[in-house]
Amino acid sequence: MGLKDLVRKPDQVEISARATEEAAEAFIAGAPLSAKPKIKLKRKKAPTFVRTTFSLSKDINIKIDKMTLMPSEFKVTRSDVVRAAIIAMRKLGKAEIIALLEATSKAEPLVSQDPDEKYD
Repeated sequence: MGLKDLVRKPDQVEISARATEEAAEAFIAGAPLSAKPKIKLKRKKAPTFVRTTFSLSKDINIKIDKMTLMPSEFKVTRSDVVRAAIIAMRKLGKAEIIALLEATSKAEPLVSQDPDEKYD
């Protein structure tokens, strides 16, 4: 068996011009009517978060950790606790926020001796 046996013989190829024409018409009929490209809708990107580092006292750190463990139905991160504090502060008036920030900036480190504190 040589390579000559691999060549297609002319009697095997019997595609008529009419069959070619019919195949072309079927292909064209299946094409979309409009040649306009589809408009892709832009997706809104998810907000990107900025990594920020700041120092807290050991006591505040422990309080934040305890707050993350409060809910049992869902997971809460330390960032969620900070976000919740910001949301709560946004409900205050400007004067109240300034007074709270002033008291916080001049305050001594928190000491866990408050009997009303219920983080456990």
